[in-house]
Amino acid sequence: MTILYTSFHILDLDNDTVQKKEMPEEFQGFVKEYIEYANSNEKNKMYTIHDEQTQVVSCIRQMALNQEKCEVLTDSIADKLLMSEKLAQAKIYRMGSNVKKGSLIQALVQNSSDELLFVVAKVEHSKWYDGSDLSKKYGFSGDKKSLWKSAVFSMYEINSHIVFKDVKAYSDTMAKYWTVSFLELDEARDDAKNTYSAFKAVDNELKSAVEPVSKKDYVKLSSELQNVMNTPQQLNYNQCIDNLIDSYSFSEEDERENFDTEFKVVPESLNNKRTKKFQLSQGIELTIRSDAMEYPDKIVSTVVDGKRVIQIVCEDDDTYDAFA
Repeated sequence: MTILYTSFHILDLDNDTVQKKEMPEEFQGFVKEYIEYANSNEKNKMYTIHDEQTQVVSCIRQMALNQEKCEVLTDSIADKLLMSEKLAQAKIYRMGSNVKKGSLIQALVQNSSDELLFVVAKVEHSKWYDGSDLSKKYGFSGDKKSLWKSAVFSMYEINSHIVFKDVKAYSDTMAKYWTVSFLELDEARDDAKNTYSAFKAVDNELKSAVEPVSKKDYVKLSSELQNVMNTPQQLNYNQCIDNLIDSYSFSEEDERENFDTEFKVVPESLNNKRTKKFQLSQGIELTIRSDAMEYPDKIVSTVVDGKRVIQIVCEDDDTYDAFA
């Protein structure tokens, strides 16, 4: 990875100004860490470009073709972010909220012989006064946790044209201004699609890693997965896996490329995926719907008079009376 160009802008929302700061050579190490973190962040979501003529995307394309334009075009991108943050601040002001103050790092990177990356990241910045002369200083943390928002554009140059491969972005809040009004991108996968794909991936892993070892554990974990997916909530895929599995190992090559690893669960997207059927005997099936809560605790197998029997807790009077 070779960094071709970097810029650092301080956004002052209070005074409606953007200040560009020259970055000394020793700061390139910090910038490289931010770039690597932004590119590999597991919380990234995939996005698509709906119009390559929008301001930020157009600036990126021009810089990829002509690096001499980087200084002017990164200024344009920083100005666009300030405008987007002003609009966002106006919307949330009445709620007593504020857009987080920060600085903007931009970098054009040669990632491989034919792939370029453009990274734009908003990081926490702070002001302090130098103890020697009481002059005001600005800076940003080397802690990657202070990365508040980012986007990584992957692209190739073909016959003097820039072709965008993919775009991934991250935001530490649910605020949409970063991807909607600033970058002007569309989500590649909505929450319903993420829910469906994540459920399918986890269920497939349970079938391959757990069911061959213990059918009982598979039924239990499958039930817990259904309970998770029945609840509208913000879901972190990796935490979900950790909570479900402690004694089983999931495959390193799973289906995670098909969905974002953080999303809001949409139970309705799984209506046709979660009903389980078990064959008991000729003509008799046990059907368990997706809204069944903790059903493994209500169904047990035993042997009575030499016959294998499934015992089910019955809470419905009519059903119980029908077999009394």
